Amino acid sequence: MGILLSSLLLWAQPRLRPLSGTYLRLTEGEAIVPPPVEFPYLFEEKKALRPRRLLRLLAQAEAEEDIRQIDSLLRLYVTTFRIQDFRDTATLQLMWRWAQVREYLGDTLTSSYLYGLCLRNMRNAPSEIRVAYQRLRERWRSEWVPLEYYKKIARLRQKIDTLAPPKGVLLSLGPHINSPFPDYAPYMHPSGQVLIFTSRRENILTSIDPDQLRNEDLYYSQKDFIRGGFRPAEKFRDVINSPYNEGSACLNSDGTLLIFARCDAPDGYGSCDLYESRYENGHWQQPKSLGAPINSPYWDSHPFLAGDSVLFFASNRPNGFGQSDIYVSYRYPDGRWSPPKNLGPLINTQGDEVTPYYYEPYQTLYFSSTGQPMGYGGYDIYKSRWRGSYWEEPRNLGPLVNTDGDEYYFTIDGRGNKIYYARASKKDPRNFDLYSFELPMEARPDAITRVGGYLIDSLSGQPLVGIVIAIDLTKGTEITPVFANKYGYFEFMLVQNRQYQFMVLDTHLIRIPDTVALIDDQTYSIFLTTAQLQRPYVLENLEFPTNSAEISPEAYPRLDYIASFLLKYPFVTLRVEGHTDAVGDPAYNRRLSQQRAENIRTYLLQVTGLPPHQIIAKGYGPDRPLFPNTTEENRARNRRVEFILEVPPEKLMLMRMDFLFGDEWEPLLVEPPPEEPEEPLPDPEFLMPDIELPELSDEFEMPISQDFDPPLIPSEEEPEEEP
Repeated sequence: MGILLSSLLLWAQPRLRPLSGTYLRLTEGEAIVPPPVEFPYLFEEKKALRPRRLLRLLAQAEAEEDIRQIDSLLRLYVTTFRIQDFRDTATLQLMWRWAQVREYLGDTLTSSYLYGLCLRNMRNAPSEIRVAYQRLRERWRSEWVPLEYYKKIARLRQKIDTLAPPKGVLLSLGPHINSPFPDYAPYMHPSGQVLIFTSRRENILTSIDPDQLRNEDLYYSQKDFIRGGFRPAEKFRDVINSPYNEGSACLNSDGTLLIFARCDAPDGYGSCDLYESRYENGHWQQPKSLGAPINSPYWDSHPFLAGDSVLFFASNRPNGFGQSDIYVSYRYPDGRWSPPKNLGPLINTQGDEVTPYYYEPYQTLYFSSTGQPMGYGGYDIYKSRWRGSYWEEPRNLGPLVNTDGDEYYFTIDGRGNKIYYARASKKDPRNFDLYSFELPMEARPDAITRVGGYLIDSLSGQPLVGIVIAIDLTKGTEITPVFANKYGYFEFMLVQNRQYQFMVLDTHLIRIPDTVALIDDQTYSIFLTTAQLQRPYVLENLEFPTNSAEISPEAYPRLDYIASFLLKYPFVTLRVEGHTDAVGDPAYNRRLSQQRAENIRTYLLQVTGLPPHQIIAKGYGPDRPLFPNTTEENRARNRRVEFILEVPPEKLMLMRMDFLFGDEWEPLLVEPPPEEPEEPLPDPEFLMPDIELPELSDEFEMPISQDFDPPLIPSEEEPEEEP
């Protein structure tokens, strides 16, 4: 029976057709709006002065169910929040209540924002908040296709097109950088000339380390402009590295100021502090603590210096929103640092925010977080763009960067093309090595143009769920595909001044002939239509004798195809719906269509052996015509049998992929065990090719003094004047 059904599957499949078409239209998009609620007293240390009668009035309004009065009083209360209010679950209950009121009044923008703040800052937030947040955002939110499916899509696409394959390949920085011991916390200077990182490769144990791990020290590797690649890593001199732990370093623009973290030092303010050292007269000077107010009696680390005067860092000082927050400080002209300012409740959460990286050309902050909503694992990397007076809502970098593990200790190159971060193998989860990764489009700092669209059924006007691919025609590469949500909506963040083409995947790969040129910082809406899995399907040419419900012999092979489908996916429930035209008595037609549907159900149950509740028969007679019963052609199209699939949500992904790719797709009815990642390839940027250099005579040998530290970023020599 299995062999027969397989052959019938191939024979009968072309006879199933979706009721849809395809078209594209561009329309004007909506601008990004600032946060709808301001907290003007957020960073004031004194406790908010709220009259007690405010809560009494609120209780009275709740008793009277005066929704307008409740809204007004909650606005007065919530907008006076200080940081300490965001740490108090009982106080945050009032923010949750205000979110519900704004949703009831139709203000979905404000309510979604407030629900998001509750999720970020309320410990053990009730599931009702997450459900409400997802419900309000789902109309404007589309999901990336999971990584394992994306790889299969890419392989299938390469058989059809000559576009470059995705560049999502993890590359090892190689033996010049990595060692047999943990190497992590990379920093790539924007010039691309020097990489600094932390390593425990020295064979020194510290008694203060409970795990007896080797001492943390700072290392650097410089670009080799003669041989190519990067030179073998060198350890900073002992003036920088001490018997204590040093790590997480960064440089100013010309490489003459090094800021780093030192932990467990006797002169420190807390467990870890920030220090600076200047490069003067050919060597690094004795490091000095940045002192108060940068350093605190707590943990202060992960510095990032934007330009020469803006310092981001992470700290777990108690006046923050969570366990560790990101702060920013500005250097005064006299060299002192301003009091650190917390980046606020949209960036910081009740969890951990660490490893800030600020890409100055596009004013984009990257950071790792455990508290942002809708993450993939523990620490995920997010980005948020500074809009002059507020931060945009953080965006997850997606499945090509984030996994179900932890992603932190990262840096980005000066062109915004690559990300460098530490990664450990599953066999040795504490032994990190450094790797590079080509940033996918959605993670790039210059991907600031939002392109949104809809998948709409051209016949019914109803939204569809499908996979949309955007292709960067300028670079000849693909962008991580997305699923349109249940409203048919999808969106991408793309780079301006490039040409793009959009593709929709259904039973065939539909290439939309139009291209979209993104010139300005604006949003488009793209309206597409295609087939989707859960649309009704018409079994063509399935005819019954006049006034008869007996199945004709010609219909059995097609019904066997349906049977094979149900056997392949035994978790699917099938609805068989019979329809007639409007000729004759309506009640008779309903009974006739019901009997025809019942006969088909009986046959399918006999062939498949499925339980009776899994196949449902319903006859509608003339009640649901597709077309007006005005012509014989229309009446013939209205006489039909539809098969509607009901799929459990957890199985929908499998069904979509099988539906989209047919026989070339390998269904995953049982999740395979996770495979150990392949050994990463070496990053060519860090390879030093073997080339023969001319031998220099003794007169050209210039021994370097032991007291000389080479500059990390060589200054350009001025040309000598001609005599």
